[in-house]
Amino acid sequence: MKILVSVKRVIDYNVKVRVKADNSDVDLANVKMALNPFCEIAVE
Repeated sequence: MKILVSVKRVIDYNVKVRVKADNSDVDLANVKMALNPFCEIAVE
């Protein structure tokens, strides 16, 4: 049996989120990304 699981990358929970200078979005430059914890459970 084959199962397809979608996986989502999110900002690592240990990283402090920074907002861009114009307050329009989150600054993703040089930010560590991790697997969504719920997706990690699904992959197992």
